[in-house]
Amino acid sequence: MSNPSPSQTPPAHGPQHPPQRRSRRGPRPGYLASLISLAAALVMVGVVAIVGIRIGHPQPEFIAEVSGGEDVEIEVAEDEPLGEVVLITQGFAGACVQYTPEPDLEMGDLRSTGTHVYGPDGMEARDIYVLDEPGTHTFQCTDDAEGGLAPVATTVDAAQTRQVVWVVTFLGVITVGVLLAIGLALATFLRSRKETAARLPRH
Repeated sequence: MSNPSPSQTPPAHGPQHPPQRRSRRGPRPGYLASLISLAAALVMVGVVAIVGIRIGHPQPEFIAEVSGGEDVEIEVAEDEPLGEVVLITQGFAGACVQYTPEPDLEMGDLRSTGTHVYGPDGMEARDIYVLDEPGTHTFQCTDDAEGGLAPVATTVDAAQTRQVVWVVTFLGVITVGVLLAIGLALATFLRSRKETAARLPRH
């Protein structure tokens, strides 16, 4: 007698589907754009910060040059006061004494002139003097004073204005970059939530 063949498992009915693999999605374009905009903003912030640490300002237009300890005379007309002038020298060196037409001795106003640098030689502002009184104003300067006298309005005041513009630009770049990155990320997140909700089965 032949041995009975082992029982075989009956085939399953119905079509067989291979297990589905979930596709891996990369980061959405909105998130990438957000990261790129944030990175660009950080780069721009770095550039603006490096430039703004010590902004170079134009070469001053001297109304009188100071050199080698020589006396400097400036004539002020009756109806044309020159206002405030500032002594700008190489390396913040030297000093001057002003003699007004009265004559009165004026040592110069020691109020802050900032730490700005002027011209390609890196000259710096020192003391401020007033040239309002008509007549001849004489300046006696030390030997190491190399530079000149320039209007405050076109040097110190203008430099401070440029500094304010730099600060506003610096803060503006940061604000725009951060807001743009947040806006893109938020819009992408909301769109993703909406697409996910649309794919869910409705009961």
